[in-house]
Amino acid sequence: MGDNEEFVHPKWGRVTGLYLYNDDKSRKVALRSMPGKLDKIVSDIQSYKWSDGDFLLMSHPKNGTHFMWEVMTMLLGNSSDYIDQPKEACMMDLFPLSETVRVFPPGKPKVLNTHFTPDILPKEFRGRKTVVVIRNPKDAAVSYYYHERALSKKLPDAKLRETVEKFTFSDYLHKCWFIKDQPYGNYLEYYEYMWNKAKDDPNMLMIFFEDMKKNPTSVIRRVNEFMETGCSEEKIEHIAEATSFAKMKQAKVETVVKAAALVALQSHTVLSEKDDSVKKAEGHNFMYRKGEIGDWKNHFTVADNEMFDEVLRKWSVGSEIPFQYE
Repeated sequence: MGDNEEFVHPKWGRVTGLYLYNDDKSRKVALRSMPGKLDKIVSDIQSYKWSDGDFLLMSHPKNGTHFMWEVMTMLLGNSSDYIDQPKEACMMDLFPLSETVRVFPPGKPKVLNTHFTPDILPKEFRGRKTVVVIRNPKDAAVSYYYHERALSKKLPDAKLRETVEKFTFSDYLHKCWFIKDQPYGNYLEYYEYMWNKAKDDPNMLMIFFEDMKKNPTSVIRRVNEFMETGCSEEKIEHIAEATSFAKMKQAKVETVVKAAALVALQSHTVLSEKDDSVKKAEGHNFMYRKGEIGDWKNHFTVADNEMFDEVLRKWSVGSEIPFQYE
């Protein structure tokens, strides 16, 4: 895409120029929120005081955030029961941190989640116990494509909705996936920073989505040790069973409906039982689609894959990160 060509993101629309910067302004992320909530979101982030027992969960979108948030909240509560409120209420980049009272009582330890990198957040959040989730970029691209399409159907701009609906996966891959000027930066920019940061920071634990799928008990055991939550081996096994993708997809329908309602509340719209977002939630497709390893093979053309592999080959950390593509 040429420098003079206007970038229209399928979900977020045109770039607005609203950004958060790191300390020396060498990195930035596009800031998006519901109408009228932006100032409150920024204010809550800037004024937040870390509490003992709080944890951060960081990942680029569609890399396993919901999956790990359930694991971490269960470990924190020493329970394999699902929390009946949406994790979006604890997502500091989309909703004010004051919304966390929907999930965690005031003064109690929380699992806060964000798609920002630590250097974008105030120093209050840095050096804290943080779990980072990373997924192989090919599957992440496919998941993000479907996520964007689902959420874009309610865009008020009819022309933009029509553009999104015509997007093939190849269109999305070439026009959006590698674009830097989008929310959170692109995948490569995000994980280049996080990989280099996590390698030397004892307060950061990087977990691969594929390991969560293949060896859930082992991964949950590692997170339990990192969080120092002291859950028993029996409890860890129960949590692993509860957070299997199939069970969680079925169990979280009501929570996903609440998430849709929360988004509607923030955007000053009303959801009815006939609303498309509610139907998607009830069909389990709003946040939880497949959660599979290797689904990219069903979407990438030979040309797409060759292009993608060449980008990864040139990526500074591409040969360091042990991605699992199947």
